[in-house]
Amino acid sequence: EGLHVYSLDDDMIFDPISLTEEITPGAVRSNLRNGKHSVALLVSLHLNEYALVREVLEEIPFGSIPLVVKSIGPEHIERLMQFISKCMLDSPHLEFYLQFCLEMLRVHGLHMEKHRGGFMRAFRSMHRSVQIHHDELKRVCDENRYTLDFVEDQ
Repeated sequence: EGLHVYSLDDDMIFDPISLTEEITPGAVRSNLRNGKHSVALLVSLHLNEYALVREVLEEIPFGSIPLVVKSIGPEHIERLMQFISKCMLDSPHLEFYLQFCLEMLRVHGLHMEKHRGGFMRAFRSMHRSVQIHHDELKRVCDENRYTLDFVEDQ
């Protein structure tokens, strides 16, 4: 017995954890409207829908990131890291997502260190996302430097 869910959307992988009747996309949006960002993020992580998690992440105020990260249990950190690294790839909000990474390391770093093997996939994904942005920024800075050198020589 079981349930098979098929979808044409490749980003939507139905792999929920600990579902109850209270864990719905409506509950996520309701918690967001009420300013309960931590609860909204936890519920969206339980649903494991990329679009929903991204919506919640981008609604969290920058100043609330430390509080939200502290409220996330260690059992959800690896999944959150995966989502953040995926969001970071095509988002212009690089500093925002890097702040999440920094706070996760500050708050959950010891747990990550103890369970290093379980986090390696997430660390590699995060490193790849940061490296892509680093390479893009380096290219832009190099172009600016060459342009400034040219203007200076004129």
